[in-house]
Amino acid sequence: MKLLLLVLIALIGAVSVGQFILAHPGVVAISVDGTALRMSLSLFVVAVVLGGLLLAWLLRTLWRLLTLRSRLRRWRDARQRRLTLERVESGLLALAAGDFARAERLLGKGGQRSRLQYLAAAQAAHAQQAGDRRDALLALAAGGTPEESLALGVRRTEMLLDDGQLADAEAALAPLLTQHADKPAVLLLRQRLFALQGRDEELAALLPRLRKQHVQPAGRLDEMEAELAIRRLRGDPAPAALAQIWSGLGKGLRSNPAVVAAYARALIGAGTHAAAEEVLRKALDAHWDPRLVALYGELNGAEVRGALTRAERWRDSHPDDAGLLLSLGRLCLSQQLWGKARGYLEALVALAPSALAWRLLADACEALGESQLAARHRDEGLRHATAASLGETVGVRRLQGVLER
Repeated sequence: MKLLLLVLIALIGAVSVGQFILAHPGVVAISVDGTALRMSLSLFVVAVVLGGLLLAWLLRTLWRLLTLRSRLRRWRDARQRRLTLERVESGLLALAAGDFARAERLLGKGGQRSRLQYLAAAQAAHAQQAGDRRDALLALAAGGTPEESLALGVRRTEMLLDDGQLADAEAALAPLLTQHADKPAVLLLRQRLFALQGRDEELAALLPRLRKQHVQPAGRLDEMEAELAIRRLRGDPAPAALAQIWSGLGKGLRSNPAVVAAYARALIGAGTHAAAEEVLRKALDAHWDPRLVALYGELNGAEVRGALTRAERWRDSHPDDAGLLLSLGRLCLSQQLWGKARGYLEALVALAPSALAWRLLADACEALGESQLAARHRDEGLRHATAASLGETVGVRRLQGVLER
């Protein structure tokens, strides 16, 4: 359509010029050193136009000859960039597809390689566990802009952590802390390094910054904080140290059932049953939890005044709680109340039979002088334990079969 329009305009222009020449005929005379050259006006116009076109072509040809070298260089550079881009795209696709050998070959090939290309090639070498090639490529990627240095440092540290080279990873992380200490990627690396090194105190101190920068979801950070508190409480500290750790925890942690259970178990292990009972009782009064009520039965009832009475009162509001029945049975056994222990444990095996419940019931019957009944209960507990073990094994085998299909 455009070509047709141009042709039409050219025809109109030609016709207009022709009409003008016909309407105004004339002669053009050119005199040079006494020699006169005469031609019609129409011929002169045609000669001028053709001469102008010829001059323009000659000038353009001369310019192209003079700029041939630079244009050839630009063409080669553009072609090289195009080939490099195609190679990098193919290498990145191979890296994403898990073809690491091909990715390293493509990304490490060619004369014009960027730092990010070296970094991607190093990642491919790292995936092949080729540490020497990886380090050589990372060395080639060194330098550049602050953003490139940050990316390089983060990836180098991640690779060293993957290989378990914790000292080298800490050394690679150190330069990042001077300029990028609050970057989420750097904070995440510090968290991972502290966790692998078992530096719980420093990891706990890092948690507020992790929350501020939203490095991980709040729920995951809450779980991590609880795990750190549990590990500190399980570190077998003295009773005074236990109390200091507990008082240093936030209100949310002191109401976490898993943390409360760890603290109570540590107190029981330290022989301070009365303190453990108080912690468990307050936690259960605030929120009923099966883990805590089951742990309540591990107290030495003879050393804790009123523990059995309080547990029996709880049964009024939790009559069918298996954990509470287990605790009642254990508390009665610790105070040598064999008959009451037998009653609670019989109710427990009727509600939720387990190898532990059968064993404790057998102990109560043995203490009451019913040896034959105790032996039958032990056999029942052994069968229950064996059935549970076989069921777990069969379940694992079934799961493996499903996965193999």
